[in-house]
Amino acid sequence: MKKIYLTLLACTFLLILASCSSLISKEDCSKDMHLMGLDQGKRGLNNLSENIRKVCITNDKTVNLEAYQAGFKIGWSIFCSPSNGYQMGKKADLYKSFCPDDKEDLFREKFLIGKKVNEKFDQVSELEDKIKELSQGAEKDLSNREELTRKEESLRSLKREIQALEQKGMSLVHTN
Repeated sequence: MKKIYLTLLACTFLLILASCSSLISKEDCSKDMHLMGLDQGKRGLNNLSENIRKVCITNDKTVNLEAYQAGFKIGWSIFCSPSNGYQMGKKADLYKSFCPDDKEDLFREKFLIGKKVNEKFDQVSELEDKIKELSQGAEKDLSNREELTRKEESLRSLKREIQALEQKGMSLVHTN
């Protein structure tokens, strides 16, 4: 029990230490700040202006924070687009958004639609596996044929649902 406690304490200490370390390094200070900001924003990561200021700006060196901010704003706009929200949901990414209020609702709505599409694709795979299994014994067993017919109809219906969800996901208007 004592070993478990010490291990947890050590892990907690390491996590705290890691979170206190800078998110950028001295090497990052020589990078193109506009491209760095653009990349951070596009990936939905936090704005690092304060970290850049602390790590990169010294008495003998300046960094173009305005270029970083401009790049970040463009990248953030790309990240917060409804189509990106939809694609993230469809890929089963974790929901993470710090989009401005005027974009958050539509981003989240499209993310949830994409997530439903992802779940439906999982259901399609399960149904296709079941259909394959049933079709092997369908010619011998009447109950298998009936079950196979029901599963095939369910599959067609599920594919129609996916198509409708994809249309909702790709539209640029609220669907609620």
